[in-house]
Formats: sequence, C-alpha cells, structure tokens
Amino acid sequence: MGSDFSSFGAGGDVERNVIRTTTLYDGDIVVRGPEGYCIDRRSLKDRTAQGFVMLASCEALSGVRGQAVEPVIMTLTVLPGKADTTPPTATEIAASMPGTQVIKAVEGEGLSLVHFASGGDQALAGKDPRHWRGAMAVNGHLIGLALYARQGGKMAGDDGQSLLTRLAVNTKSASPVRPPVVATVTEETRASPPGSLGTLLGGLFPDSS
Repeated sequence: MGSDFSSFGAGGDVERNVIRTTTLYDGDIVVRGPEGYCIDRRSLKDRTAQGFVMLASCEALSGVRGQAVEPVIMTLTVLPGKADTTPPTATEIAASMPGTQVIKAVEGEGLSLVHFASGGDQALAGKDPRHWRGAMAVNGHLIGLALYARQGGKMAGDDGQSLLTRLAVNTKSASPVRPPVVATVTEETRASPPGSLGTLLGGLFPDSS
C-alpha cells in the first residue's frame, strides 16, 4: 500500500462518507467498528472475489468533534465463503511476513492475532512499525483484520490487541447466523487445484509485500 491517509475527513461530502456499519456479501458480514471508530465509505469494496473496508477515528474521518479515541487505521478484508473454510492460525499469519519478528501470537475463541515488530510503516506511511493482524471466519467467509497505529501510540503495543478484538467481536455479533455453506462440485472445480496458503494469506493481507 504505502499510502498516507492523513487527509481523511478533508473536503467533499464528509457526512455521507462516514458510517458506523456496513454489510458485505449480501449481508453475510456486518462490519461494526468499536466505539469512536467509523468506516470510511470511500474505502468500501464489495466484490465477488474480495470485500474490504477501512476504519479510523470518527473524529478524524468526519472532522467533527465527538468521542476522543487514539487515532488508528483498521482494515477488514473478506474472502468468499467455502464449505471447508478454516481461518489461518497465528503461526500461519506470522508466515505471511517472512523474516519479520513476531512480538506476540494469540489463539482465541475463533480469532487468531499476531503482533509484528515491523512492517506497519511500510504498509501505511508514517505509522508505527509495530502492527497487529488477525483472522477469523464468519458465515463461512474468511476475514483478515489489521491495525496500524501512530508512531509510539499505545495501540501499536498491547492495547492494539484489545481494539482489534473488539472489531472482530462487534462484527461477528452484528452479522446474522447463516446456514453452513454447501459447496457445489462442478467439472471446473474438480479440475482446479485448491489455493495455496500463500495465496490465501495474500488475499487476506494484501499489504504483506
């Protein structure tokens, strides 16, 4: 990515671009940020191959004073559901950034989180090198989560785990409970080899490079 998102909330029809919740994949996934954090509607992508949203401080996005929270950027990437969906483990997430030191790896109830020592400033310009990534599954869809904090900010450390966990819990709680995905086996799917772990992680964390 290497992008600078310091211009959030500047110009344009700001209020329409700031939302608290959004849906992906025909309502299978309902994204809801933690208190004080909103979705930038301009970031929203809801495509067959991949869904994506970006969240930041509601104040930063809107330019309107409200609940004061530490400024961070959180991203949520969704891949289409399959019958045998299994979210990556913390060890597998760590493998998405070979050669990068892992500060902490956590396996929770349906949520894997990894705290990386570097790479955050490469993914988003001006951010702390330390950053968090996570993965879970909701209604058969794989979800990749990431959090980038300002240089030296508390969220670049242990506090980031709590905030990213809240995003995961809010999204899972807000999403409806759907019947299990049933895969349709066709000649095309029989002939197509399953995607590699590297391909999967690249889809969940497109800024890995």
